[in-house]
Amino acid sequence: MPITPMTPITRFIHVLTLAMLAIILASGTALADVTYTDHIEIHANSIAVQITETYTGGDAAILERNIAEADDRSAYIREAENNILAWSSSYIIVDDDPLQTETVHANVTVTNVSGTFLINSTLKYAVTTPLDSGSHNIWIQGHPGVVKRTIIIPDDINMESIVGIKDSETVEEAGCTVITGVSDTRKFLSDGGNLTFEYATVVEVCKMPMYAQSWFLPLLVAAEIVLVGVWWVRRKKQ
Repeated sequence: MPITPMTPITRFIHVLTLAMLAIILASGTALADVTYTDHIEIHANSIAVQITETYTGGDAAILERNIAEADDRSAYIREAENNILAWSSSYIIVDDDPLQTETVHANVTVTNVSGTFLINSTLKYAVTTPLDSGSHNIWIQGHPGVVKRTIIIPDDINMESIVGIKDSETVEEAGCTVITGVSDTRKFLSDGGNLTFEYATVVEVCKMPMYAQSWFLPLLVAAEIVLVGVWWVRRKKQ
């Protein structure tokens, strides 16, 4: 029976589904000619994602052939954007509820650098419930081919915990916390009480407490100076 060839974009969609992850993990194989990196910026009311696919070797040759055979390169890109838009709701999930996010932007670019093809996909989500109020969990789909994952959290949102990322490094930068690492499995108890494993990163966040805000200490010092000044004025009057 002939096998219907899979286009690179369709392959991209299916590779990142949990069903394909199960097949890859069960077979013990990896996609040596395709690697992924993603960059996730978390804000109070939105989440921005950039995914970069790097195709080399045989996969780059297949992608180049498919682009060359396309009747219209712009139509090829539009199809890719439609596929990414349809799939985006399964990449980021807030509070275990797909309705907490809405994809408001999807863009795809394809470039060829010395025989290496890069597919850059950008997504922007609107978040229904502000992430800087209360406690929330952010589920990010993982994959063995994600060789670098970067998550950026602003200072006004406190990261309580993160699982499903290995070789991680956390750096405090001006106005944000930057976590980098490699996509990994996380384990959790399912509704039936069974220990379950999946490729995903889960970030638990909450509102930054007042005492941890960058402005709190200067404000406290200023208040103390004012109180000392008031005390000194009153003492002189007496």
